[in-house]
Amino acid sequence: MKYLLFIYPCDKTWNKDEDNEIIAKELSSIIDSTEVKFIFGENHSIFHFNSGLSYPELEIFVELLKDDVPDFMYFIVEDAKNVASNMDKNHLTYLMDLDDKPKKKNRIRDIFKNDQDIFSLYDLTKIINNGEYNFKKEETCDLTIDEILDKIIDQGIDSLTKLEKSKLDEYSKQ
Repeated sequence: MKYLLFIYPCDKTWNKDEDNEIIAKELSSIIDSTEVKFIFGENHSIFHFNSGLSYPELEIFVELLKDDVPDFMYFIVEDAKNVASNMDKNHLTYLMDLDDKPKKKNRIRDIFKNDQDIFSLYDLTKIINNGEYNFKKEETCDLTIDEILDKIIDQGIDSLTKLEKSKLDEYSKQ
């Protein structure tokens, strides 16, 4: 599955070069192809890659990345076929043009050659890491639906945990 991962640092200790390289190396351990593309600036990073991980597994993986780098916010987009952006068209084309065969000429280096202060670029085909990553077991909600509803009545809907909300959502779909 192809994923887009957007990261926004929350901490002033964020070092765009070092922290993005850490994230890139960790991502390289879960990719299915030889290619991961990303661009970043002072306050953002965008990664595009193929992975065999399911969406929930990838979410856990990204949460665990927070142990290795300063605090950040993120969002993940799965299999983005149509995208719109006001970024430079060449940058967007580069980022979204992900395939399993590395290209001989890296045209993005030419684009950024005279503009290194605005964006940085890593070629992750050279940073492939063969390490394994152990995921924690998926947590479950032990409350019954009646107990969740009682909690809403007593404490309000904002008192529910993510797991409780998820269980309630699943129940409502039945």
